[in-house]
Amino acid sequence: MMGKVGINVQPLVSVIVPVYNAERYLLKCIDSLLTQTYSNIELLLVNDGSKDGSGNICDDYARKDSRIRVIHLENGGVSRARNKALEIMKGDWVCFADSDDEVTPTYVQHFVDAIEDNVDIIIAGAKFVHEDGRQTVLGYKKYGILSLPEIFSDNEITAHGYAWSKCYRASHIRSNTYNKMLRFPEEIKFSEDLIFVMQYLAISPKAKYISSSDYIYYLRSTSASGRVFPFKVENCCLNRYIELIHELSRQAGMELMELQAVGSILSMLFARVRNSMYRIGELSKTERIAFYQSQSLSVYQYILQNNHFSNILVRIGYILFMHGAHWRWLDAYFYVMIGIVGKMVRR
Repeated sequence: MMGKVGINVQPLVSVIVPVYNAERYLLKCIDSLLTQTYSNIELLLVNDGSKDGSGNICDDYARKDSRIRVIHLENGGVSRARNKALEIMKGDWVCFADSDDEVTPTYVQHFVDAIEDNVDIIIAGAKFVHEDGRQTVLGYKKYGILSLPEIFSDNEITAHGYAWSKCYRASHIRSNTYNKMLRFPEEIKFSEDLIFVMQYLAISPKAKYISSSDYIYYLRSTSASGRVFPFKVENCCLNRYIELIHELSRQAGMELMELQAVGSILSMLFARVRNSMYRIGELSKTERIAFYQSQSLSVYQYILQNNHFSNILVRIGYILFMHGAHWRWLDAYFYVMIGIVGKMVRR
């Protein structure tokens, strides 16, 4: 078949599942992965210091199926758990699943069927199951092998930067491809999946979209999206996102930040940093103003352009003080709005 010359028709696919206190859901997750129509897989279950029976469940399954390997760690977070598995995986390709989700029997098969020599990442859709039982399907505007501008504009990768429902050529992760070792950023606690996907695209933008939606994601109320992390953690994510967008813009030959989906994530990440400065109270007034001054004018331009989803009080503050670079007034405004009013102001 054209485009598939030299491909291993039965590549080993590593499936990585980080596990933490997931005994309520873990059986269904593992069972869905073991009943794949494509059987040449290795399943890496990473027990991230679970305090419930998750670790025992992993060990029980490993005794029954030789394709399963279990890693037991002290609790260190989902990125560290995934990275430990990436260090020991044996697969030609690798994909991910979360321990409280499920996949259809053709999750891996559809990835394998889509493999081509000039493709390094395969991206599929997903099914979202809401807490009230409703189901929605994530699909894309374009399918096939796409360029970077199409990946970011038409298919809005920044809005769908999940680690799961994607399959990655393992050689770029396992080795020092282009002098860059691909790992999940352990210092980042929010949007780490998106950062990983963008890092992969920066090394190899050879992406192929397929129309299958085999990943079943359960939307649960326990989410990191509403949690505010320390300033250093939030700011690290913002800076890494900006750095990667600049690199990918250079490769794409266009300013990706001008795209609404890309600029919207920038605005959201900036809001998280802003909120951390006032809600946690780590920084002095001088340090907060220094943060505002450290951002480029172009960053503020894109934030102002993509601020329509923000709280009305946030928009007022940005229009009054960010537009004119009145950083002391901006700091005073949000000190009052967030520090005193508190929960009233959220992006």
